[in-house]
Amino acid sequence: MGKRHQTLVDWLTYILFRLAESILLIAPMKLCFWVGSISGTLLYFLLKRYRELAIRNIRIAFGEELSPCEERRLARLHFATLASNFLCSLKFGTLPSKKLANFIEYDGVQHLIHNEKEKIPIIYVTPHMGAWELLAQIDSIVPTMKRGALYRALSNKLIDKHVLQRRETRGLKAFDRNDGFHIPIKHLKEGGTLGIMVDQSAAHKGVWCPLFGKLASTSNLAPLLAKKTGATMFPYFLSTVKPAKWKVSILEPFLINEGEKISETTARMNQLVEKMVRHSPKDWFWLHNRWKTLKPKFLIGNHKRGYHIPSDFNLDNLKKFKILILTPKTKKICEASVPAIEIIAKGRPDAEVTVLCDHGHADIWTDNKNQFRIIEKSDWTSTLRKVITESEFDVAIMFNLSNEDAINLQSCGLPHIVGCKSKETIQYLDHIIENSYSEDELNYYLHIAECVGAKINSDDI
Repeated sequence: MGKRHQTLVDWLTYILFRLAESILLIAPMKLCFWVGSISGTLLYFLLKRYRELAIRNIRIAFGEELSPCEERRLARLHFATLASNFLCSLKFGTLPSKKLANFIEYDGVQHLIHNEKEKIPIIYVTPHMGAWELLAQIDSIVPTMKRGALYRALSNKLIDKHVLQRRETRGLKAFDRNDGFHIPIKHLKEGGTLGIMVDQSAAHKGVWCPLFGKLASTSNLAPLLAKKTGATMFPYFLSTVKPAKWKVSILEPFLINEGEKISETTARMNQLVEKMVRHSPKDWFWLHNRWKTLKPKFLIGNHKRGYHIPSDFNLDNLKKFKILILTPKTKKICEASVPAIEIIAKGRPDAEVTVLCDHGHADIWTDNKNQFRIIEKSDWTSTLRKVITESEFDVAIMFNLSNEDAINLQSCGLPHIVGCKSKETIQYLDHIIENSYSEDELNYYLHIAECVGAKINSDDI
């Protein structure tokens, strides 16, 4: 899209945004809420992709705690709540603080008294819950302390500038993450407060810690800033208590234990996020791909910041990262690929490898010391496709160049398919690997393993 075209689109979007604000200005808050609720329910049925994402995330989080019917009910309620809160958020900025206060109740404010009295800086550890924009619009809970928040700039600069101006008129100083952290650190050291959203995927920059029992890339920024500035972290979240009524909750201070590594603190912070989400599951942002697969190197054992699993966490409860490996076509080459598959299985602590092999090759894997799951394939039947679809694999790795296998994997809805470059399969792959080795060499398969993040030692070759 050309620069002039993009500018025109930005202006049109900005005008529509301001028009929506003007309409909502005269609409009662409860009407905004109910219109949003009805719209959200309709969107649940219309937006299949996002509906499935929400249900998948809910299933990851709650597992067997909820039946499939309860998962769908929670997802539908979330769509309704999210749309209600979005419409009401547009209205928040049009109301004076005194009127806004009529829609809010508070819980746990007493936890902040000591910090306000002693001028100890505060970091609000906040998930994306409820009408979170309200947290930027309300008057400060500790009015004697300067208020700030980290934010990520909107792609539309016109709307971004407008939203920032609205926030600043409420006394909130917004710090763009892309501008670095020198100014926010100075703000904290001067005794201010800083809100940080802590529940988004940090991709390659994060520490991998359990969240609802499944490893998720988590930003360690809040613990780092707390350690550097002496600030106290407080869990701080918003929940929808009834139509057009929200509650701001502050939990007891979250402290860094003496001698504790930042990765340990980050893992404990995820446990707090779980606690906040469980307080009001309908309010968390389930449409964010929180447990997204890191691409291209999803094996995190060799990751920059690595992973941390709390010492009191039961490893049996760690939810699996499911890897499907399609083995080579001949038995001899299958045997040559075994070391590479073993390395992949060791590439992350939550890895569960399933081998999809041709009929008659299962003995290679049953005789192997590794506890791989095995699926034998004579042909791509509807039963086989159903088994693969219902297994909900996170990734599939093709150790062969079969066009038929690639087509069927894609039809099973696998979110990430890895394979070596070939004319037949390239259009079905999400991660294409250039491989100069021969298919009958171990190095061919070790190279695939290395390309998805495995660490190859000389002993492995």
